[in-house]
Amino acid sequence: MKLRYLLLLVLIIFITSTAYARWIKDKAYIETADYGQVEFSHYNHLDAVGSDCPTCHNDIFHIVAKKNPSYSMAEMAKGKSCGACHNGKRAFSTEGDCATCHAGDVAMSDPISGKTMFPHQTHLDMDFTCDTCHPDLFAAKLNGNRMTMRAMNNGEYCGACHDGDTAFSVKSDCTSCHAGDLKWANEDAGETSFPHQAHLDMDFTCDTCHPDLFKPVHKGNNMTMDAMYEGEYCGACHDGDTAFSVEEDCESCHNM
Repeated sequence: MKLRYLLLLVLIIFITSTAYARWIKDKAYIETADYGQVEFSHYNHLDAVGSDCPTCHNDIFHIVAKKNPSYSMAEMAKGKSCGACHNGKRAFSTEGDCATCHAGDVAMSDPISGKTMFPHQTHLDMDFTCDTCHPDLFAAKLNGNRMTMRAMNNGEYCGACHDGDTAFSVKSDCTSCHAGDLKWANEDAGETSFPHQAHLDMDFTCDTCHPDLFKPVHKGNNMTMDAMYEGEYCGACHDGDTAFSVEEDCESCHNM
């Protein structure tokens, strides 16, 4: 009978501790000085250590975030912070596999050329390494780079490789980075989709429309049908001569 109660007590403690661990917020986001934002998953680590919170707290990390000092990658390589486990033996090393923690698709916004997605993995798959770009070309820090197309044209940032020799040039092939179908909604006319590629296939170029007709920046254009009737925005070409008129063929653009 005593053994039965003892087993029941152990089971209750185990279930309670496991349930308690799952009350913890999963994602923690850590801002680093040089390597950008890192996403940490409590749940992944709890699964790895058997829901044993004291594996990390408080010897390696204080459970109160503000009480944790900042560590450099060099210090982690010596066993501090994440490096206590991520040493190449217990878990992957902090001296390699950088993309496991640091790399993902990065969204960049430029006031002239709009939003662009940078795919880390695509570049890593081409055998580039983290130090190909960081920190000399790009400071791996949130809002740490003031990229402009002019700077890239002069060989900075993406332009260091995208020069027409090593990779396609930043001075052409704009749609490799910037163009996709754009969607916007109007309370009167419903949702409209603009297909960049369809227009490029008709031998229009980026500067046919940008920046004179459309500012390539999010929410940078206050388009109305009245303005288009006056030859602005889409109406500059969709005038009934160059292309179908904005005053007819409504269903070509609007879901009606």
